[in-house]
Amino acid sequence: MSKRTREIRKVFRITPEEEKQIELNMEHAGLNCFSKYAREMLIKGEVKVISQFEAESIKKLLSEYGRVGGNINQIARVANSSRKVYRKELEELLTEKQIISDCFREVLRIHQDGAN
Repeated sequence: MSKRTREIRKVFRITPEEEKQIELNMEHAGLNCFSKYAREMLIKGEVKVISQFEAESIKKLLSEYGRVGGNINQIARVANSSRKVYRKELEELLTEKQIISDCFREVLRIHQDGAN
């Protein structure tokens, strides 16, 4: 078994009612790992809740990112084989990069608005 990065263990006791409240709080925060929830609460004093819209935005962003990566690989293969890269392909790549940048900005804006 690999060595754990978190070697120190803390143990505490709670009532059944407190356990139910903690589970509700974890569910609201979208977390199912008590250790992660406890660390966030003990260190930061809060757990950031990601809204459904933010989660969908992040999924869209990752999808777009994957598409751009695929296009970069295709362009690299063409450049390596024929030494020719067409302007249209580069323009499409830049357009997709702009889409990702816009998504990042929107997610950050929503996150900042929710924090205020």
